[in-house]
Amino acid sequence: MKKLLIITLSLFLLTSCSTGEQPITQTLGSVPSCDQLDISKASDKKLEMPCLDGSSIINFHSIKGPIITNVWGSWCEGCREEMPYFVDLYTTEAFTSGKIKLLGIDVEESTLDAGPNFIKSHSMTWPHLLDIDSKSKFVFGMGVPVTWFIDSNGDVTYKHIGAYRTKKELFDHVEKYFKVKL
Repeated sequence: MKKLLIITLSLFLLTSCSTGEQPITQTLGSVPSCDQLDISKASDKKLEMPCLDGSSIINFHSIKGPIITNVWGSWCEGCREEMPYFVDLYTTEAFTSGKIKLLGIDVEESTLDAGPNFIKSHSMTWPHLLDIDSKSKFVFGMGVPVTWFIDSNGDVTYKHIGAYRTKKELFDHVEKYFKVKL
């Protein structure tokens, strides 16, 4: 009888420990639109990819710089490691003012939800294109991550192959190749 009383009392105490507050649910971000991209550059080349928000199809070669293009995949360890540096970069004045644009290209996903879920969970608020059929390999190469710095004339001024290992490394490259102070 004593054991039954202890068990009952223990259950009562365990179930009455609730504060009555509802659990906090994290609201994930949204997939940004590509409407901030300047696609006015004339080009005979064609590399069309859909914007990950589903709003449009963009010819990569018609995007006018200055712009940083980061090719990534949610499955890529190096991409996951460097993404916080790009999130921080995008909050700097050079990017919030629109002086420099940032574009992500999501590649080789196993599901259509993988990229958007990655964007939302990592607070990536810049536009992203989706390379559904691996066409971008012919432009950017086989591996990810890869980051291209493209000037206002559309010339590639620098290609960084592999993940950025530090925020400073990424910021130093932006300052050097775009001649801005972050």
